[in-house]
Amino acid sequence: MRTKSILVGFLALVIPQLALAEDVNELFKKVNTYITEQNYPKALEELSWAKKEIEKLNSTKIGTLLPATVNGFTGGEVKVQSALGFDSIERDYTGNGQKISVSVTGGGAGGAMGGLAGLAKMGMMMGGQQPGVDSFRLDGRTANLDTSSGKAELTVFLDSGSILKVEGQKGVDAAALKSFAEGLKISNLDNYMRGTK
Repeated sequence: MRTKSILVGFLALVIPQLALAEDVNELFKKVNTYITEQNYPKALEELSWAKKEIEKLNSTKIGTLLPATVNGFTGGEVKVQSALGFDSIERDYTGNGQKISVSVTGGGAGGAMGGLAGLAKMGMMMGGQQPGVDSFRLDGRTANLDTSSGKAELTVFLDSGSILKVEGQKGVDAAALKSFAEGLKISNLDNYMRGTK
């Protein structure tokens, strides 16, 4: 019985905090209050929570920029994963018995992926001279189409420092994959991630 009382008391303390954490404006009000009181440790703590909430909003927005339908393929659920400061937004598309997987990895403007994406871009451009790998420009961005493994994989290096990957499965050939990628409206996605809309 005592354990139950402790649990109820704990939930009474935590649930209001969870509800509060979902409202970014309320978090910023708390940050400002703590700054006025010169309680900077608490201001930084609340600011940290605000950052996490804004990151969730950002990932959700990026997910909405992956169209519901592309070239006869219908998009499934948008999945968001975060690890070690990197975000990955994924969506699978199906149509005509075929499947294409799309992922966007990186943090966008000011994200940690900028330098890594630049190195990967250089390496992939050099890899474009290998059999089964074709480097070209797609919507003004460097792209690599790799068919060396037997399935088509398209990697696009976004100006925001993020990486867009489009993978064909279940018999999707290179031409169909490239055509699909052109229908993703890469500029819209990249402009948003750069913060230029």
